[in-house]
Amino acid sequence: MIGRKKLKEEYISIPEARELLLKRKEEGAEENPEEPIFYEARVSIEHAERFSKLPAEKAKELREKLTGLFEWLDGRIATKIVDIMPEDYFDIRVIFAKEEHMPTKEEAEKILEILEEYRE
Repeated sequence: MIGRKKLKEEYISIPEARELLLKRKEEGAEENPEEPIFYEARVSIEHAERFSKLPAEKAKELREKLTGLFEWLDGRIATKIVDIMPEDYFDIRVIFAKEEHMPTKEEAEKILEILEEYRE
């Protein structure tokens, strides 16, 4: 990794990753039409297409809504919630199993209500 430097770090959801990879694929197709992206990126696109549950714009909006609503919810956990889209309180408890803060039943129900608004 000579000459490489991490400029910033940000959690993104699977739909957002899919959108970024597809954009890179289009850029790569212009430069090298025979092989627009490398193998790992192709596999990542397949994974993202299989497991994306929302469009990228909705996923980003949902993540921002969740982090804005609960001050104890950071970007990492909000991204995990958006990727998994839990359907009940038990799923939320599993997501927070190793976290310092476990949401109360009322907080978890509020999260589930918000997720239900975005579910397709």
